[in-house]
Amino acid sequence: MERYLSAGSSFVRRQYAPHLLAALVLCCMSGFFVSFRNLDALQAAKVMEMYAAFLGILLMTPLFLPEQNREIWLLEKSKATPLWKLYLLRLAIATVLVAAEVTVFCQMMRQGNSQFDGKALWIGSFCENFFLGSIGFFVSGITNQAVLGYMVSIVYFFANIGASRYLGKLALFQMMKGEYGFILPMAAAALALAAGGIVLREKIG
Repeated sequence: MERYLSAGSSFVRRQYAPHLLAALVLCCMSGFFVSFRNLDALQAAKVMEMYAAFLGILLMTPLFLPEQNREIWLLEKSKATPLWKLYLLRLAIATVLVAAEVTVFCQMMRQGNSQFDGKALWIGSFCENFFLGSIGFFVSGITNQAVLGYMVSIVYFFANIGASRYLGKLALFQMMKGEYGFILPMAAAALALAAGGIVLREKIG
């Protein structure tokens, strides 16, 4: 356990800190871009889907960043701890952080006297955050380029603005319409992308 705690701590300090800082700045600046006060359920969903969803991309896409350097990948590969365990550890850290930021946003809206179903909004928002992040995670894993991961996930986000009807249960922005039937299919897709990213990244190198 101590070995994994050390590996996780080292990753956060050396590679992940700038991305955490960017996510924190985005959270702190949210009050300048969106209102958290006196929102109804659909307005609260809009805040989560149009603004907070970017935090999933920020927190999950850069998890393979250290191994973009071939020498670091070879060094990590030579160690006793399998790479997939390191990737899974980083994914667990990012998942906890995504859950925390969703909680913070929901709590800020609650404190602003907004009225919404907290459980449904939290689950739906976490699912969308994790799904968008898993797209970036998967693409960065198979291409060895975090930039491409960011690009594809952001393109997917904006594609939903005009083409969501073609994406079925994997379409974003459904909570703004009062619909939550996307949760299970989207969660399954996100888990498949996350697992695929880990497996393929270890093999591709």
